[in-house]
Amino acid sequence: RTPTCNVEAGVHPEENRTNQIFDRVNTTGTVWLGATLECTQCHNHKYDPFTMKDYYGLFAFFNNTPLEVENPSGKGVSFDFWGPKMELPLPPEKAETRASLGQKLAALEKEKDAFTSQKGNGMQEWEAALLEAMENPPEWNVLEVASFETNGGETFRVLEDQSVLVTGRVPGTVNYIVEARTSLKEITGFRVEALTHEEIPGKGPGRGDAARPNFILSEFEVRMQSKGTRKPKPIALHSARADFSQTRWEVEKAIDGDRKTGWAIGQEFGKDHWATFLTEDSVGEGDEMTLEFTLDQNYGRGRTLGRVRISALLGNPDALGVPDDVAAAIAKAEERRNRREKKAIDEYYAEANPELRKLDAQIAETSKKLKAVAPPTTLVMVEMEEPRETHVLMRGNYLAKGERVEPATPAVLPPIDPALPKNRLGLAQWLVDPANPLVARVTVNRWWAELFGRGIVATLEDFGTQSSPPTHPELLDWLAVEFVESGWSMKHILKQLVMSQAYRQDSRVPAGLLEQDPENRFYARGPRFRMSAEMIRDNALAASGLLSTKMHGPPIMPYQPSGIWRQVGRNEPKWKAAEDEDRFRRGVYVIWRRAAPYPSFVNFDGPDRSACVISRPRTNTPLQALTLLNDPAYAEMSLALGARVLEETPHGKFAQRIDHAFRLVLARPPGAQERAHLAEVYRERVRLFKDDTGAAKELWSDPEFAYSPPENLDAAELGAWYYLANILLNLDETITKG
Repeated sequence: RTPTCNVEAGVHPEENRTNQIFDRVNTTGTVWLGATLECTQCHNHKYDPFTMKDYYGLFAFFNNTPLEVENPSGKGVSFDFWGPKMELPLPPEKAETRASLGQKLAALEKEKDAFTSQKGNGMQEWEAALLEAMENPPEWNVLEVASFETNGGETFRVLEDQSVLVTGRVPGTVNYIVEARTSLKEITGFRVEALTHEEIPGKGPGRGDAARPNFILSEFEVRMQSKGTRKPKPIALHSARADFSQTRWEVEKAIDGDRKTGWAIGQEFGKDHWATFLTEDSVGEGDEMTLEFTLDQNYGRGRTLGRVRISALLGNPDALGVPDDVAAAIAKAEERRNRREKKAIDEYYAEANPELRKLDAQIAETSKKLKAVAPPTTLVMVEMEEPRETHVLMRGNYLAKGERVEPATPAVLPPIDPALPKNRLGLAQWLVDPANPLVARVTVNRWWAELFGRGIVATLEDFGTQSSPPTHPELLDWLAVEFVESGWSMKHILKQLVMSQAYRQDSRVPAGLLEQDPENRFYARGPRFRMSAEMIRDNALAASGLLSTKMHGPPIMPYQPSGIWRQVGRNEPKWKAAEDEDRFRRGVYVIWRRAAPYPSFVNFDGPDRSACVISRPRTNTPLQALTLLNDPAYAEMSLALGARVLEETPHGKFAQRIDHAFRLVLARPPGAQERAHLAEVYRERVRLFKDDTGAAKELWSDPEFAYSPPENLDAAELGAWYYLANILLNLDETITKG
């Protein structure tokens, strides 16, 4: 389990590390031992035979891992999470691409080293070109704004000087897209100006804070579309320069392909600023073209631009920003230059050489591509070479160290084999020792509860003296022994359970039995209980035909309402709903953020995972019904289910189709009353949508939908079946296992 990691400014990293180990010890006790060990963090257990020394003996097994946070600046009180991590294997085609890019990058860097070692390489030609460029200096041309878009909901207006002034609401993060149409020929660079204005808080140029009106330009990208072409072409940029850059937020980071970095102007507030970017190849042939500029501002906390203007450079960019002493020296004949002037030219040549600049641009572009195919990583735990000393922490305070302890298992349980290593591997081997009386019983009891709705011991997380007594102790013992003797085979135990007579019983309650055994503690009938949040979503996806069986890989982001992940603070993550099959993968792959879990899972009692939860509650609330009826994710599934029914019964009548729909959703035929009610709904909806086809099409014109129904389906029929599918997916029987 990945414990919480607090990186708020002022949190002591050792305190944070200690809290993480507390979490690991508590989770180990709950999951494997069915013990409330957290009670012994501050004192001996009040009911069970566990002591503080037992607790910190287990603590010692986990106390040999390094800090999982680092101070990126080496000073201050802010820390970032870093790991440790392990790289996962890439698919063969991506691994081949990555290897090829790595070889290309190494070759480019080698070529650069060889070039810089040859002093004077092409220097005379460069001097001549620079002198010509200074005699005909390049010019900046302000681009006329054809359109401006923002995804932050702000208001804006284009001023007479072709700058865009952004006002109104201040979003945490935002993307600006500026379009300009021009016929300029051979553009060699672009300039972004961050300008001040009286309507911006603190005069700007950033918008988020009147006292510190900073901005952070995370990524600046340019695309060009010639007239008559279908797709815009990305323009490679290099040699970023700015009038000022904040420390650790240099302008080069605005084109490094990493949205976590960027260009900022901290402390230089209330002033105009500019940044220039050169193009790898000249842009434009004199015909009209559209230039699209994307200004990605991803930092959060309103660090966005308040007024922006973009210009294009015509002419040789080598003459831009030439220092006065270099310009004066270049103008002299070589034999008339003194030693100081020659040195100034040599140093400037090393920075401004066009061949070197081209190599730098290729290196930057290749590095960007290499970063895009970086292998995914997973968090791991590693042991330190030198183990830490572990002490009993008085009242659980990491600063109040008491008696020193060694790695040890609780004294009341069978002792650990002295031959086992005193680390987490040894602890794991002790846990699965057949002599351990708890692990097998706790585990099979939890699996029993997954299938039957309640455990043989109802308190799944607690097998101590305060737990519920087992209803069938001999059965629990037999299952535990069977588990161990099968080689700890989960498959074997689950097969035994689902093929048992107890599990295969009818879940309907016989007359009189409800009063005698309302909780079904003695299993006189089959289990019947509501499915978990993830299963409810997976079941609806499966019935609709949308469920993707794709396995493995990073977490996914299906649809969720906008703004849920918005927060105040740094490094705000973004939720970008998937548009491909990842949108419809199983719930186990949905990314989980403790501060804002996936909302429909929360509505169906999904935990926030801030602590280990063995048994989820099962509530019954109106919000659950509203989720199934109105959540766009479930509405999209209803649309797909309606289309599936029509596609799979192309010539069927209503009776055939409703039978098919019931088999897909409920695995049974409809009853007479159900059939009559749904037929009435169907007739009413078909009549409505035949009179107003547009109303039907509006159902699947929702911009939140990624699924599009086949165009050959009749709109009125599909509209009616959308409503019928919505009803079926909202039935109590649909979300109940029984």
